[in-house]
Amino acid sequence: MRVINKRLSPSEIFHEDVIDASGTYVIEVPEAAQYEGVFLLKGENLKINISLSGEKASCRVKIVYLSCNELNNNILCDIYHNVPQTYSSQFVKGILAESGRTDYHGTIHIPFDSQKCEGMQNHQAILLSDTASVICVPELEIYADDVKCSHGSAIGALDSSQLLYLQTRGIDLKEARKMLIQGFLSDLLPKSFEKDILDWMVQHA
Repeated sequence: MRVINKRLSPSEIFHEDVIDASGTYVIEVPEAAQYEGVFLLKGENLKINISLSGEKASCRVKIVYLSCNELNNNILCDIYHNVPQTYSSQFVKGILAESGRTDYHGTIHIPFDSQKCEGMQNHQAILLSDTASVICVPELEIYADDVKCSHGSAIGALDSSQLLYLQTRGIDLKEARKMLIQGFLSDLLPKSFEKDILDWMVQHA
């Protein structure tokens, strides 16, 4: 598995969109720097390890995963608030078809002396079949007492009433499913991912 190391400069703003994001990403974010990474997985193993090592450092991690048949995803994301006044967020969304499976484990680490930090995790997934499955483990490892942190996970099927509504407007079921999936992913979806996701939906949605 490839290992990608990145160390930002102080006050640097860095953004990357990564397709087929297999590998281990080790990222250090110093004082006042900002990291944003958007990752697309279609049956890969992804490990992200981010250290917020200077005050007012921040990171935003966005992950879209697609699972089907034997193309399973394993995602591990650890974010370390090593100093006070740091910010992190993890937004993860997935679509699972056929017998697809994804394991997602995300942890926010805040030690005793890292006060006034903010950390957030949110995971959402849509299952397109009864044989698809997700294991989601969001964790908060917090030892400081002046912090703002949250985590949550929601997993379900496409809304049948929305599908019916679209069908009553003359849209066939497959196209209706594609429209709802696109709407579900739209807030995380950069343009560079559109073709890969559309190609996947043609085969599996």
